[in-house]
Amino acid sequence: MKKHHLAFALPLLACGTESRSDGDEAGSLTNTPLTASASASASATDGTGTGPDDGNTGPDSVDGTGNDGPAAPKFDVGPGDFCDMKDPGVYCTSENSAIECGISGDVVSEDDCDPDECLPGVGCVQCLDGQYTCMAEKVMVCNAAAVPPAWQVFEVCDPAAGEVCDLGITTCVPGAPVGTNVPTGEYYQFADFQTGATAFLGGYDVDSWEDRLYVLNFSNTIDVYQVELLDSDGDGLLEPNQHPDNPEEPGAIEQRLITYVETIPTFGTPSLSSSELLALEDRIYIGGSALTENVFGGAITQITTPPAWAPYFAHIAHDDVNNVWYASNESQRRVFQHDAVTNTWGIAFYYPELAGDHMDGMEVVTDPNTGIPYVYVSDMTSDFIGQYRLDPIQGWVQENLFSYVGTSGAPVEGMGFGALYHFWATAGNSVYEIGGGDLSDYVDPPG
Repeated sequence: MKKHHLAFALPLLACGTESRSDGDEAGSLTNTPLTASASASASATDGTGTGPDDGNTGPDSVDGTGNDGPAAPKFDVGPGDFCDMKDPGVYCTSENSAIECGISGDVVSEDDCDPDECLPGVGCVQCLDGQYTCMAEKVMVCNAAAVPPAWQVFEVCDPAAGEVCDLGITTCVPGAPVGTNVPTGEYYQFADFQTGATAFLGGYDVDSWEDRLYVLNFSNTIDVYQVELLDSDGDGLLEPNQHPDNPEEPGAIEQRLITYVETIPTFGTPSLSSSELLALEDRIYIGGSALTENVFGGAITQITTPPAWAPYFAHIAHDDVNNVWYASNESQRRVFQHDAVTNTWGIAFYYPELAGDHMDGMEVVTDPNTGIPYVYVSDMTSDFIGQYRLDPIQGWVQENLFSYVGTSGAPVEGMGFGALYHFWATAGNSVYEIGGGDLSDYVDPPG
């Protein structure tokens, strides 16, 4: 299952312009090694030119006679040449791919190991000797003796008592806020669609896929809107991050329009203002007292239910790189992590107070430049957006805290990401667009 936060399409824009393809798609990251390693083998000391096999079929000497001098350099320029001059076996590339070489110097197979690891001689494995990780409520250690190496339970935390997995000391500890409330960057507001003045019909909880917004309305059905960006400054360019306060892209905010498209009937277990959505190209998910999937034109399926210590999902998000669900409710500023193998939940991390009465926004967005999935959190106001990642050594760390340049205290009753590479938040009688600035470094595609 894929989300829309890596290499996703730029929402359909006015004037027929389109510049991206997204939704995540973190898709499958296929790494094709393009090495440029020069290998020079000396010819045989007896002058026959029958020294070590360098993978070339011609003579080894620089003059073409096969009798004199060192072999000419051989450059590997593609996957077809990767195995030249290599013994049969499995090799790991710097792109975390496993390549098996055959006896004739050919590539037998190539596997992208992300998000797992490549072990020389073995191939793709879950983990490497000495590694630890957190899976929901469990501290996991790599069992390197297993064939292939795999994770095994090291310690089980008690989330009901507020315990979390701490990778820094590889044990369970009482949860404490990770990071500070000192801003490290800025972002802006670009649009605010109000009921009565625009096509917006009202509601809470929102997500986006390409140029579509999905909003849970006051009747617990889902209204779908199309977002359109206009070249309102007439310069022939569509500039979603242009803002008078943005030093990187200064100028007037370009006009946005939203158009109502359709309404999706009620499904799942929605509760107004506490049942966040997650939208994909062909389906949509909703929180509440269960996590439910609705495949457009197909089945409605309950994926999982909340743990007893946190009886509903006010917010949901999915990490497509590691195939992990995250969730939260509005109390205690804590993010939950799911383990699909055991269908259990744990507390991933707590975050500090961010100028709001309680937690009311969460999203996972994969950085299209680095492939790193980040968990973004917000309080009930949009004054701050916290950015977190799971470091394989330190555990959860606060990468950044972005502060809001705009109307302080703008309500957040659900937050999503997608259209125009920006975050979207609902406030009952409005849906508004925030992002750009320093946030764009982590969500905008290259180029």
